[in-house]
Amino acid sequence: MKNNGRHGTIRIGTWNTKWSRPETTRGKVIRDILATADCDILCVTEGFAGILPNGGHVIDAGADWGCPIKKGRRKVLLWSKRPWTPHTHALGSAESHKGRFVAGMTETASGACLTVIGVCIPWSHSHVNYCKKDLLPWEDHKGWIAGFQELRCQFPKSRTLVLGDFNQKIPKVGKFVPPMVHDALLQAFDGLNLATEGELPDGLRAIDHIAHTPDLTLAGSSIGVWPKYADGSGINLSDHFGVWGEFGLSSYADDSDQL
Repeated sequence: MKNNGRHGTIRIGTWNTKWSRPETTRGKVIRDILATADCDILCVTEGFAGILPNGGHVIDAGADWGCPIKKGRRKVLLWSKRPWTPHTHALGSAESHKGRFVAGMTETASGACLTVIGVCIPWSHSHVNYCKKDLLPWEDHKGWIAGFQELRCQFPKSRTLVLGDFNQKIPKVGKFVPPMVHDALLQAFDGLNLATEGELPDGLRAIDHIAHTPDLTLAGSSIGVWPKYADGSGINLSDHFGVWGEFGLSSYADDSDQL
């Protein structure tokens, strides 16, 4: 999956790595996969900085999301080949964004500057029967979405990506997610394209997603997948599969517009 001479495209990937520690066999396999992918920008959720490729630049959402702090653990990390400039609203705005939201600007090899928002939207039972234990099912999830919808006008509506763990399949499948919760997510991301919605290769349906402004376009026929299990060894890498894609950028984008 190395560059192989690609020109004018940006390779983006995201993966929830299930707290894989870099010194473990599982972590080393994930680290090799991410390094071999040769992405320009990566978002890792539920991870450690040590599994990200060498030589890049990292910003993260912080260590505190309302649970006991464990050294090195981050809900969201963003990695880029080029340095980051943190956004004015780098860590979000809502209480539910704490530790689960990070935003910055970074250049690409072509010289274009992108705004990137890394997220880990709370799952259905966040703070229900663990950690704070003071919320109802889906309450933290809905709070995150409401806060994002209010905040998104502060971000450009061109050259912008939102990626990470959304904790929902898009479109909704089955009855697990209440219709009103799913509708709230779709409304909050209205105007963004979801490169990872629907069926992916092998009929997979993602909850790790890449959303982007319409001036970014998927350059290729499909989204790529990083597997839950290591080839050959059968090692369980994560309870999520990762996703990546190659994107082109239109020649015109108005950076003064807001998302």
